[in-house]
Amino acid sequence: MRTITFFIFLCLILVFPISAKAQAPVPGEIPQAVTEEEVNRFFDEYTARYISMDFDAFMNLFSQEAVENRMRPYADIGEGYRRTFANSRSIVYSLEIYSILTYEKGASVRGRYELIQSFKGSKKKGFFEGDIQWELIRENGSLKIKEINYGRDR
Repeated sequence: MRTITFFIFLCLILVFPISAKAQAPVPGEIPQAVTEEEVNRFFDEYTARYISMDFDAFMNLFSQEAVENRMRPYADIGEGYRRTFANSRSIVYSLEIYSILTYEKGASVRGRYELIQSFKGSKKKGFFEGDIQWELIRENGSLKIKEINYGRDR
């Protein structure tokens, strides 16, 4: 009888193992790594907001900790875009993405931009193009620009 009881007890332990993990709190939802598809959607929105010149919507794509060209903080970035939008009749902006490197909490993106700016009260236009790179981070579930660095060919 003892052998049968011991055997049943052993089987129960194997079927329902005693584990310290079973007593630990259940972890929250595991954050999903950033995907290339998510990054591409972000840049579709980035381009649309830039072209629409909606300052608040555009600046919502930037982290409050954002830095431009390794030196300009968020407030200065905002002031620059505010002036650009205020002085523009229209903006045509296009991107060619060369590479996207994703990781758990963000992405590094490299590409090339072209900007054509029509100025208010003038027939004059500005043409700008060059290489550009972004560091994106996930903040409160959304991708945001943490760093943007670009140059101008002309």
